[in-house]
Amino acid sequence: MEEFKPVVFRVGAQKFGVDINIVRGIEKEQDIVDVPNTAEYIKGIINLRGDVIPVYSLKKKFHMPDDKCDEPQYIIVMIKGSLMALEVDGVEEIHNVEEDMLHQVPAVISDGDTSYMQSVVSLGKELVIIINIDRLLSDSEYEKMDKLVKNQ
Repeated sequence: MEEFKPVVFRVGAQKFGVDINIVRGIEKEQDIVDVPNTAEYIKGIINLRGDVIPVYSLKKKFHMPDDKCDEPQYIIVMIKGSLMALEVDGVEEIHNVEEDMLHQVPAVISDGDTSYMQSVVSLGKELVIIINIDRLLSDSEYEKMDKLVKNQ
C-alpha cells in the first residue's frame, strides 16, 4: 500500500481527516468577508497571499450545532483545481496510516449525502472519517463556489 498521511482535525467532537497531498496550508485568524446570497455553508471569502479563497463551514455541511469555536483554523485545500478554506475547530496532527488501520465506510451510512466519506481510520480507540475532498461539493455547489470567487 502507498503511504497514506491524513491531516486530522476536529469539527465539534468528531475527528475527520484529509489526505496531506491536497493540503496547501493551515491558517489561523483570518478576516472573513461576508458575501450575501451564498449557500449557508459558505462563510465568506478571505484574501490569502493575493488569492481570494472561499471559506467553507464543515459544521454547516455536516448539519452539526454551530457552537462557536474561540480559535477556528482553516485548512487550505485544492478542490477540482480551485483553492478552498475548510473552517475547522482545530487541527490535531498528521498521522502515518498503515493498511490495517484503514477501513471501508460501512454501506449502511454510505449514500449520496455522505459520498464524501472515503474511508475510516482506526487511531487507537478513536475513529477518524477520511474525507474525499473532490466529493465534498456537488457539481452545482462547486459551480456556485467558483462563480463566487470569480465575481470578487
